[in-house]
Amino acid sequence: MLFEIDAKPLILHTLRRTAASRLVDRVVVATDDTRIYDAVVAGGGEAVMTSDGHASGSDRIAEVAANMPDASIIVNVQGDEPMISPETIDRAVEALLWDSQADMSTTFEPISSVHGELLNGNVVKVLIDDNGYARHFSRSPMPFPREASLRYGGDPGRALEAEPDLISLFRKHTGLYAYRREYLLKFTRLPQTSLEKIESLEQLRALEDGAKIRAVEAAGPSIGVDTPQDFRRVKDLIECGIDFRRATHSDMPHVARVHVDSWQRSFAGIAPDKFLNDMSVEKRLESYAGRASECGYTMIVADHPDAGIVGFGDFGPPSLPFDFDRQIYSFYFLPEFQRRGLGERLFRRCVAEMMDDGTGSLCLDSLEVSPYRRFYEKMGARIVGRDSHKLGDQDFETVIYGWDDIGKI
Repeated sequence: MLFEIDAKPLILHTLRRTAASRLVDRVVVATDDTRIYDAVVAGGGEAVMTSDGHASGSDRIAEVAANMPDASIIVNVQGDEPMISPETIDRAVEALLWDSQADMSTTFEPISSVHGELLNGNVVKVLIDDNGYARHFSRSPMPFPREASLRYGGDPGRALEAEPDLISLFRKHTGLYAYRREYLLKFTRLPQTSLEKIESLEQLRALEDGAKIRAVEAAGPSIGVDTPQDFRRVKDLIECGIDFRRATHSDMPHVARVHVDSWQRSFAGIAPDKFLNDMSVEKRLESYAGRASECGYTMIVADHPDAGIVGFGDFGPPSLPFDFDRQIYSFYFLPEFQRRGLGERLFRRCVAEMMDDGTGSLCLDSLEVSPYRRFYEKMGARIVGRDSHKLGDQDFETVIYGWDDIGKI
């Protein structure tokens, strides 16, 4: 909460985004930590010190809500959601304003990946009925695609990989709640249920109590900051507007276009014309498909909100004949996004991902005539060897760079 992004504690970014909601009258940070309280007040926000004995965030906000007017609508925004959309908050509030039968509302997003989200037990799934109410929450995939699974020997994982369109059946619960004040106070007095304990999902307690929970689609994706990787991603988004994230299968055609476009525009007059003209998205996709199956292979993309994928870097086990832990295979940005400091941010993101996996050293090779190889020297690389690489029918000298300790980059 206190890690700084753009010279402000993360909690203040969440507060600012929440206050931008057109239906919110008052934003209060409920905390039991004096450091967070002091940071919020110093930043011009309102904070309330609460008991340090609460078992959940719902219990904490109920303590504050108990002193608010009857018939209030209370929205629970997690403090680690600095990218929360104000429109998403408005949608959750509106759901209670127009549906007098609903006791609370919550939000969901489409699921975009099978292994990263759908089969990930840390990602909660929500089942929604035809009337727009949440019927169940689980860490397991719901609903079960029985007919599709039977086509693949009863294996839903194989079915989902073979038929990617099936993923549209599923919804990811995003954890924002809006309560009628009176139901919030009732809910937090209810004992935990056995199902809630098994799944470790307190919203199941509300369902077992018979609460009607209106489910509304979020206006856009948000990122909860639960890991160092999440923090780095959010920091980049806020400070430079680019989402540096792990690539998904659907990114690959766009990545291939960046690769081809970067070569054809940046190496015109350097590489042979025939070599550049023969490059294609299809050939690059074949190359990525081969690498994706390798253990330890990772790709980070630079995703611009308007232009889409504008750069990427990928790395994995070294193929160069030197004693390094990892090798960067390719590292490209579209020319119009160069010289903005984005390359350094992407490079540091790749390095951070490697360090998270215990990597200590790194290498890569670059054409001797490349106009960009000085970038690696700026990032602290030393020349550890030389080789040659054939482009078309011509041989080009290459420079091999190495970092003995990427922790010093």
